[in-house]
Amino acid sequence: MQAVARSLERDFAGENGIEATSFTAIGSGLARMDLFDWHGQIEQRVSSYRPTHAIIMMGANDNQAMRINGNTVRMSSQEWTSEYSRRVGRVMDIMIDGGVRNIYWIELPDMRDNRLQRDVQAINDIFRMEADSRPQVQFKNVRHILSRSPGSYSPYIIQDNGMPLDIRAGDGIHLNRQGADFLSKHLVPIVLGRR
Repeated sequence: MQAVARSLERDFAGENGIEATSFTAIGSGLARMDLFDWHGQIEQRVSSYRPTHAIIMMGANDNQAMRINGNTVRMSSQEWTSEYSRRVGRVMDIMIDGGVRNIYWIELPDMRDNRLQRDVQAINDIFRMEADSRPQVQFKNVRHILSRSPGSYSPYIIQDNGMPLDIRAGDGIHLNRQGADFLSKHLVPIVLGRR
């Protein structure tokens, strides 16, 4: 999300009356709250900045075991799914309770690694389910614009002008600068109500 956050800040800066700020933490996620307290960080930022809109993109690092009540729980278990869903819902509720009127939860793109692709699909399903239960949250599908064939990893897309555009970093997970810019250009009009 770090590259996307920078692109969003730049693109929103050109809009009158919009003040955009971002926060990212590399290598973190909701599965390892013992390493980084996302709930506390979001609560602090919502309290400080009082945003009306929020864009969230996270989760690619979350396909790992979690510690729950002193036990290590693997991602494939129902206990993992229940706890991860609770953590995702808590992020949403912190923002809603803090006055955020519109939350845009961005779908994770397709991944090059087959195992990570399966895990990310399960994580996206949790995001979608939690968003669907809260009217202030919109789960934004982006795989269709970040892949030539949604459901399959693509290092590049074909633009409207017929030219290819490399959008993915060499790790097969993240967006590169061009990909982040491309996604931002898609998201900004949605947030501004122009699409």
